[in-house]
Amino acid sequence: MNEFTGRQTALTAPHTTRLIRLAQARTAWILWGATVGVAAPAAVFAVLSRATPRPDWNPWWLMVIEPVTSVLLAVPGLVVATRRPRNPAGWLLLVAGLGSATEYLTHAYALYAIPRDLLGGALALWATNWSFVAFDFSICFLFLLFPDGRLPSARWRIPARCVGGCGILVLPVGAFMPGPMGAGYFPSMTNPVGIPALTFTVTYVGAVSVLLILCPFLLSAASLLFRFRSSPQVTRQQLKWVAWAVMMAVLLVMVHVALLDAAAETIAIVLVPVVLSAAIAVAIVRHNLFDIDRILSNSLLYAGLTGCVVGLYIGLVSLFGFLLQRSASGVVPLLATGVVAVALQPLRTVLHRLVSRLVYGLRDDPYAALAGLGRRLEATIDPKQVLPQAAATVAKALRLPYVQIELNEATGPDAAKAPVAAYGIEAPVALRLALVHQGEEIGTLLVAARSVEERFSAADLRLLRDVARHIAQAAAGVQLSLALLRSQERAVAVRAEERRRLARDLHDGVGPVLTGATWTLQAASTMLRTNPDATHDLLATALVHIRQGAQDLRRISMGLRSPVDQLGLREAVLAYTDRVSLTLHTELPQEIPRLAAAVEEAAYWILVEAVANVLRHAEAANCWVCLHLSADALLMTIADDGHGLPSRMRPGVGVGSMRERAAEIGGSCEIRARRNGGTEVVARLPRDLPGAQDAELATKGRSV
Repeated sequence: MNEFTGRQTALTAPHTTRLIRLAQARTAWILWGATVGVAAPAAVFAVLSRATPRPDWNPWWLMVIEPVTSVLLAVPGLVVATRRPRNPAGWLLLVAGLGSATEYLTHAYALYAIPRDLLGGALALWATNWSFVAFDFSICFLFLLFPDGRLPSARWRIPARCVGGCGILVLPVGAFMPGPMGAGYFPSMTNPVGIPALTFTVTYVGAVSVLLILCPFLLSAASLLFRFRSSPQVTRQQLKWVAWAVMMAVLLVMVHVALLDAAAETIAIVLVPVVLSAAIAVAIVRHNLFDIDRILSNSLLYAGLTGCVVGLYIGLVSLFGFLLQRSASGVVPLLATGVVAVALQPLRTVLHRLVSRLVYGLRDDPYAALAGLGRRLEATIDPKQVLPQAAATVAKALRLPYVQIELNEATGPDAAKAPVAAYGIEAPVALRLALVHQGEEIGTLLVAARSVEERFSAADLRLLRDVARHIAQAAAGVQLSLALLRSQERAVAVRAEERRRLARDLHDGVGPVLTGATWTLQAASTMLRTNPDATHDLLATALVHIRQGAQDLRRISMGLRSPVDQLGLREAVLAYTDRVSLTLHTELPQEIPRLAAAVEEAAYWILVEAVANVLRHAEAANCWVCLHLSADALLMTIADDGHGLPSRMRPGVGVGSMRERAAEIGGSCEIRARRNGGTEVVARLPRDLPGAQDAELATKGRSV
C-alpha cells in the first residue's frame, strides 16, 4: 500500500507543478491585460479632454503618452513573473504598472467628466488623491526585496514594516485630506469626505510628503547599497543593472535641464520607471546577457561628458554674454560652441580615465598601482601582515572581487601550497600567476574575475604580472622572516630540551655517583684511626665512584660537542669528505684559524647538506669543495657536474635548511647553475659575529 501511494505521489507531483506554473502564468497575463485594459481608456479620455483648460506643463498629448508608459512598465513584470514566478519582483512590477495606469485613468476621466457633469467625475477626481499608493510603495518594496525576493538581512524587517506602515498611512491621509482636489485643475472642488482633523496635512503637505513618501523611498534605496556591500559577485552584477537605470534617470533629468522644457521634464520622469523595470527584468532573468561593467562605464563616461558639456556651454554663454554685451547676439553662442569643441577631446580623455579607475581600478595606470602597493608594503611592520596587505591592495586597485596568495608549505616535487592571505568574498579563480623569486617558484597569486563572463584584458594581465613580481619579492622576505622566527623558536625549544636532558643526566648519572663517593669518604674519615683496613676498602670504593663520575661527565661533554668542536673546521671537513662515496676534490686553506662557534657550525652543516644533495639528486661523477678566507668572510663553494637545476626549482628541506643556517648569522647561501654544467652552492658567512669575542673572553675568565 505504501509503495503504491509513493508511486501515485511521484506521478502526480510533476502534474501538480505544471498546474501551478500554468496558474501563475495566467495570473501574470491577467494582471498585464488589466493594465492594458485600464491604460487604453485612459489614453482615450486624455484625447477627449484635450479642450479642458490645463497647465502648460501637462499638455493633452503628454497625458496620452503616460498610460503607454504604464503598459511598458508592466511588460518586464510580465517577463519576470512568467520566467521566475517565485520572485516577487515580477508581481510587484505588474502591480506598479496597474496602479500607475489606474492613476492616469482617474485623472483623465475626471478631466473629461467634470466639465460635462458626467456621472463619477467627482469620484474619479477624489481617487487621484490616493491612487498613486499602489505604484509608489510597490517600487519601495521592489527595492527592499530585489533581486532574490528576500530582505538583505533580518535587521531589515523593522525598516520593511516602517515602509509598509507609511503606505497604510498615506492611503487614508490622501483619501480624507480636506481642501481642493485635482492638483490645481479644479480649484473650486473640495474633498467631499475630507476630515477637518487632517487640516494640518494641507498646511504642511511638503513635510508630510517627505515623511510618508520620500523617506520610505530613500530607506528602500539604501537597502540596495547595504546589499551590494555584503553580497556575492552574482548579486552585485544584478545590482549594477539598477545602478545603470539610476544613471539613465539622471541623464534624462539632465536632458530636461538642457531643454528647459516642463513637458520634457514630465516625459523624463515617467520614463524613469520604465528604464528601471527593464533593468530589473534583465538583472533577474539574464543578468549576464551583456557586459554590465562595460555598459556602466560607457554610460558613466557619456553621462559625465554630457553634463560637463551642458554646464560648460551654459557657463560660457553666460560669461561671454556678460563680457560682450554690446556685440552681435550671434557671437556669444558661436564663441561658446568653439570653446566647447576645443575642450571636448581633453575632457573626454580625463573623464575616461576617471571612469576607468572607478570601474576597473588602476588597470590603465600601472605606475600608480605599483606605487600604491609599495607604499602599503613599506608601511606594514608585522611580517605576517605583509601579504594580506598586498592581497587587499591588488583587489582594491583592480576592483577584483577576490584575491588569494598561496605559499609553498611543504617542499619537494609534490610541494603543497597553503593560502596565507586572502581578500574579498571567495569566488571562482579565473587566473593563477606563479610567484617566482631568483628562479624559484615560491607560491601562487590567485585572482577572480570581476564577473563570470568577463575575461582579463591585456592591460589587466600586464599589471597583474608586474604586481606578481613585486609580491614575489615581498613573499620571499616574508618567508625568510618567518623562517627566522621559526628557527629562533626551534632554537629556544632545543635549548630547553637540551637543558632538561643535561639536568636529567647529571641528576640520574653523575649526581648519585658523587653522592655515594661523598658518603663513602665521610665513613672512611670516621674509621681512619680505629679501623685502618676498613678505611682502605672505603677509600678504594670512593675512588671507583669518582672515576665513574668522571667518565659520565666526559660522556656528557662529548655529546654536547660537534665534530667541528672536537677537530676544528678544516679537519672536520676532511674527515667528512673521506667518508663520502663520491669523487671529491677539496681546496682548503692550509690552516683555518679558530672562528666563532656559530660560523664554524653553519659552514660545516651547510657543506654536509650540500654534498648530501649532490649524492641524492645530482647524479654527478665529481664534486668540488672549496673554502676561502677573506678579510671579513668565509667563502664556501660546493659544485658538481650533474644534470643541473630544473627550469623552475622548488626548494626542498635541505635548501631551506642551508639558507636558514646562513641567514641566522647574517650570511647568505645561493644555489645556482654552474657555468660548465651542474650546480653549485655558494655560501658567504661572516668571520666575526657581534658578541662572539665577549662570550669567548667570558668563557676563558670562568675557566681561569
